[in-house]
Amino acid sequence: MLSTLRGSSPVLARASTKASLVAVFTGVSLGTNYALAAVPNVKVMDAIVFIAAFLFGLDVGLGVAFFSRLVYGYVNPWGQAGIDLLIFLIIGESFYALAGSLLRRGSFVKRLTIERETYARWSMIFGVTGLISTFAYDVLTNFASYVFTTTSLFNALIIGMATGAPLAIIHEVSNLVFFGTVAPVTIISAKRFLVISR
Repeated sequence: MLSTLRGSSPVLARASTKASLVAVFTGVSLGTNYALAAVPNVKVMDAIVFIAAFLFGLDVGLGVAFFSRLVYGYVNPWGQAGIDLLIFLIIGESFYALAGSLLRRGSFVKRLTIERETYARWSMIFGVTGLISTFAYDVLTNFASYVFTTTSLFNALIIGMATGAPLAIIHEVSNLVFFGTVAPVTIISAKRFLVISR
């Protein structure tokens, strides 16, 4: 049975340790975002937020989501996000932290081992979780792009979904891949490292 990294050590429960984890994961998240900036809507940031929450808890995941989106919203090669859209982007990014935190509590995840034979199951579970979370993120942020410029909330949703569909599909497919590959490899490696370092 898998235990969470946070639950395995009292050191990981300290505020200074959590702040350090948020800073490290945020740095990695932003670094990968800027490295992939030339490819619209393809980013590892979402998977990194998910991984942070899965390994270290919702508070760390939400911190990474908040600071990653805050910095990338203001210092973005595609243009700065307005404060109204930025709020929706931060809320949407938090979906990945919630998904990671909820998934780590699931009984089916606790039954998975860190053995090589279970990698396909991890990959499938994480990939589908990433796809669902990304769909929710895209619906929210595409809606938010038009919520203050259309005559009704329904119009904002329909226009946002229609105009955002091409980039949303790219985002959802790329996150299906990243969540199905990067997340399980990182989480399994972290758990193996914890076992070795004890």
